[in-house]
Amino acid sequence: MKYPNTLDLNTYRAYMCARHLNRDKTRQLDAINLDWDLNVPEPLKVLCLKAIADSWMTVPYFRELPLCEDRQYLLDLLDLNFPLETLCARVRSDAFWKRAFHHRWRTFVPIEVGSKPWIRIYLEQHLAELVEHLKPNEYDQESVKRIVDLCSPFVRELRLERLQPSLSDNSDHVPLDAVLANLRRLQRISVTYDVKDVGHNFFLGCATITEMDVKLMTQGLERCGELTEFRLHSSKLEPTMMKRISAALGKGCPQLRTIAFPHCRCGDIGLRAFCDSIKPHSFPNIREVVLTNNFLSPESVQELTWRLRHRRIEKLDLRLNPILTEGAMFIITSVFYMPLQELNLSCCSIDEQIEEYLLMLIRFNDTIKRLDISSNRLSPAMGERLLQRVYENKTLQQLDLRNTDISYDVRAIIDEVILENRDPHSLHTW
Repeated sequence: MKYPNTLDLNTYRAYMCARHLNRDKTRQLDAINLDWDLNVPEPLKVLCLKAIADSWMTVPYFRELPLCEDRQYLLDLLDLNFPLETLCARVRSDAFWKRAFHHRWRTFVPIEVGSKPWIRIYLEQHLAELVEHLKPNEYDQESVKRIVDLCSPFVRELRLERLQPSLSDNSDHVPLDAVLANLRRLQRISVTYDVKDVGHNFFLGCATITEMDVKLMTQGLERCGELTEFRLHSSKLEPTMMKRISAALGKGCPQLRTIAFPHCRCGDIGLRAFCDSIKPHSFPNIREVVLTNNFLSPESVQELTWRLRHRRIEKLDLRLNPILTEGAMFIITSVFYMPLQELNLSCCSIDEQIEEYLLMLIRFNDTIKRLDISSNRLSPAMGERLLQRVYENKTLQQLDLRNTDISYDVRAIIDEVILENRDPHSLHTW
């Protein structure tokens, strides 16, 4: 008996209580054994479905089958090694593509599955794996374009955690212009120009992003009209690169909501180059800016806040930047001009001189829900005054004060007061 792929095996185990059944060795039929019908002739319908599965390459019948149960049985019989072009054109079943995904990536667990169709999850991982393992000297634009065109109708998100560098001195990576330009429905992209395994081909600079890498990437970004999220991780960006990226995103991505450059070490000059390319009509829908660990100073933060104050920013992440108390003052002052809901100033070398601005923020601001100022040198006495202001704030839902010299008892009381502001139905998201 063929065990149906759509039925969870744990369900079968939960409802089968073998110890309460009479296991008579002399009976001819054992209903618990799934192989009890090995000697029983198969129905004609099953034989036909097996014949269709065996000859599916030449006669790909699927939608022609009238009954849903027959289609499902056929999907259980289909070989997972059939050409991807044929499967994408004929099969949309979530059960089949889920089985294909877990068969190919047995130890990989996809994130943020939610209500995504499994054909999308499969093809997004397939394309990401192809690009990550493609070597520059083996790059063929026509073959890559053929695969991208196959995946393009389904791919909405592309996560590249590494890219293979060239073995020559220029250390250029695989060009992304053809990939991005043909993913017309791409909404989210996350790229890291880094390597995880170089072996004996290692050389200094093999994990460094080059001007040619940025030029080709931005050429593809200019054609991603539906892009809403752009993240570039752990790649040392020069000012010219930041300027080119800013121009491409502002020109070709009007729907962009998230810009993130975590651990890119762009510095003040790089951030200034990015801001110089921003025009008044650029990034009209931007909501989230992440600049974690980019060696930013108070001067660059002041210019950044001036650029963002008339945009509807909801999240600003500046942690691990030495902006000092002066830079934090600029940020807190500009918060009243933006509908900011989340602000992260962790590990920013802020001291107790920020007390007046911080108390003003907690008392008068009615938009911020999450505030992180952990790992800064605040005074123990500030905790008591913060507690008094927290009682007056009915919007704040998370305040991180760890490693700030504020006592644990005061922080516990603050957390308890803030907990009352949270929606009980959304506690699982924190």
